[in-house]
Amino acid sequence: MIMNLYILLLVSLPEAFLNLIIALLITGRKENLKINSKNILKFSTAIALMLTSSWVIRPISPNIITSVTLHVIAYSLILMIVYKMKLIYALFGTSFFFMIITTTEVLYTSYVITYIFKGMENFQNAYHWYVILVLPQRTVQVLAIAFLWKHEVLLATRINHRFHKLFLASFLLLSFGEQSLYFVYLDFCDKLPLVYQVTFSVSMFAVVLILNILIFKLIHMIIGSLLENSYKMYTDFEDDVGFALDEIHSLLVNNQVDEAVKLIEFLNE
Repeated sequence: MIMNLYILLLVSLPEAFLNLIIALLITGRKENLKINSKNILKFSTAIALMLTSSWVIRPISPNIITSVTLHVIAYSLILMIVYKMKLIYALFGTSFFFMIITTTEVLYTSYVITYIFKGMENFQNAYHWYVILVLPQRTVQVLAIAFLWKHEVLLATRINHRFHKLFLASFLLLSFGEQSLYFVYLDFCDKLPLVYQVTFSVSMFAVVLILNILIFKLIHMIIGSLLENSYKMYTDFEDDVGFALDEIHSLLVNNQVDEAVKLIEFLNE
């Protein structure tokens, strides 16, 4: 896969910048985005390492799947080193932004390569167009950041850690499944008759779109359930505390101090 300074600075740098913000937001590290010298140093270090890894990985990757796999590993290690994240959170953040990138790429880039540039070789040689071609990706990244910044939607997953593995598996399977489709499409599409090319294109678009809708519907359902259960637990606890305080107040009003002390000790057990 091609890599040069033009791609590094005008394509990879903006992508890494936005991806890092997404990773920090999705893993509950919003405080690391506050502007101060410590955060700026960490952010700059992470970006520099991400760009270095891309500079090394892209030229040695024989195909898209290999490139994505190596990038997931490298970026996860960077998050663990720079931000001291646990492995599950580093993978969680990395897999989420790669899912966003992969989905937007599969939904339009494959058709640009096939029908406008007439093949991967011509597309790679026309790398000066990449800045314009990635604008839909950057738009989706910015929209994701705005949504996560406003709603902090996945912070609720900290309520129940077992769902991290479910989300992580879903993101990774979706990303690598889409990349596999993308790889097959680019490799075989130009060898097929036009009717089959169109059928393959439309089918891949529909499959990717439906799978992403289903995964986000799953996320919405689980987060909603977690929040509902947590709210119920909170209200039950609030009712119990209110009842206990009323009992203690009643005992103290009636000068039943010993009974009030016993009740307090019982609650503290």
